[in-house]
Amino acid sequence: MLGKMKAGAVSLALKAFIGDRFGEYGEIEELKVDLDAARLTLRALLRGERQSVTVSVEHYELQQEGADVYIVLRGFSSSREWLTLLLTKLFRDKRYKIPAAAAKLLK
Repeated sequence: MLGKMKAGAVSLALKAFIGDRFGEYGEIEELKVDLDAARLTLRALLRGERQSVTVSVEHYELQQEGADVYIVLRGFSSSREWLTLLLTKLFRDKRYKIPAAAAKLLK
């Protein structure tokens, strides 16, 4: 039960964060976090599209350096082949600093 509540809190926080950063490209309809599998899945309606797309970060890793925490996105899949290729090219194996409070929830 506590795990589901924690995953729900992370999902809401990530949905707001991604919406703020990428809202001009569309709207996130749903975002799910699987803390045990270190996996993120979202469904979004992108501008100019008639149907929603589904995107998954197949695995993420957290890395800590001193007080800083980073997330590394390891693999992607999506309902559009071109989108999977683009996400992989742009974001795979790159590190992104995340707030310490968010890192605690992802652990």
